[in-house]
Amino acid sequence: MGLTYRCKLILFGNAAVGKTSIIDMYVNNKFEEEYISTLGYNVFEKSIKMKDENIVNFMIFDIGGQEQFEELRKKYAAGAKAALLVYDVTNRESFENIKKWQNDLINFTENATFILVGNKVDLEDARQIQKDEGEALASDIGAYGFFETSAKTNTEIDEAFHKLAQAYLEIVISK
Repeated sequence: MGLTYRCKLILFGNAAVGKTSIIDMYVNNKFEEEYISTLGYNVFEKSIKMKDENIVNFMIFDIGGQEQFEELRKKYAAGAKAALLVYDVTNRESFENIKKWQNDLINFTENATFILVGNKVDLEDARQIQKDEGEALASDIGAYGFFETSAKTNTEIDEAFHKLAQAYLEIVISK
């Protein structure tokens, strides 16, 4: 029988990139068509049983991406050990701001493990960022992985969280 590891996880990215939708699909297996901006923060919890029988219990903090929530992000990011940096593949600005979000991650956490997520791949006709650009950025910023996801169609959502759990466990167990 494995051990249970609790891990605080945060999502950073511009407003409207789909952070809440990713969480909602992952935790509740549902997608809301209507966009509702996250005002402040929400907390969710979900466990993943790994192949080695260990369990990662994610406490997921969904924090508003708007500028006025910077102090809130700083407060709730403290103690986070894992993160998803999220951009919208149909929004070039959200992609270009990833390094700013990574900088916040560095400043607000103690070296949180993170992966890069390009969301909204179901909107292929409106795509502005190609997959190879996302892969290159992930490599450039030292992400533990890169996924193109769609919260709407549940594309690669579970896989992204599983990869993050694996990366987190590798670091925790090696210490």
